[in-house]
Amino acid sequence: MTTPNYLPPRSVRMRLWGVLLLLALGVPLPALASPPTQAQLPRPTKATAPTRMQIPAIGLDMRTVSVGLDKKRQPIVPNHDIGWYNLSAMPGQGDNIVFWGHVLRFKSAPKIPAPFARISQLKAGALIVLTTAGGDQRRYKVVKSIQVTPDQVKYVLPTGKEQVTLVSCIGAKVISRGELTKKYRLITIAEPAP
Repeated sequence: MTTPNYLPPRSVRMRLWGVLLLLALGVPLPALASPPTQAQLPRPTKATAPTRMQIPAIGLDMRTVSVGLDKKRQPIVPNHDIGWYNLSAMPGQGDNIVFWGHVLRFKSAPKIPAPFARISQLKAGALIVLTTAGGDQRRYKVVKSIQVTPDQVKYVLPTGKEQVTLVSCIGAKVISRGELTKKYRLITIAEPAP
């Protein structure tokens, strides 16, 4: 039998230490209420990968797919889906949850819309809802958008606080080796909503 990986909240731990201290000092305690049942104990939530993103302000409601980096350490951006950077945090882990997606349709599939086609229209306060594989929904509000160059990678690194970071292209179009590229990235940052 394994012990669950659960630590009671700090306030509960402090009360327990207080009771133990009083018992050690020989102070009589009043009759205690019966211990809580398993159903009454708070259930710890296990962080799970995001599987869906909704942004009502721009009509976005799409699945997210887990992606990483290629052999050259470049982000793998799915053609028609929103990519969740699987080396970033999961919702509820208290750190940076990073997604990326295209803003332009592919010439080979012009009828399939790009997932982040309207991301530049988001304004501060716009709601982002993430649904996880465990069925939890987490809400975030956009706080800012920043135009950066592709080498400014600090925005996809851990932040030490819960936030959502959306990465997409924006700005001047450049033809490089016959391919259309974008000189800039749009970083959209959202923080937990009440």
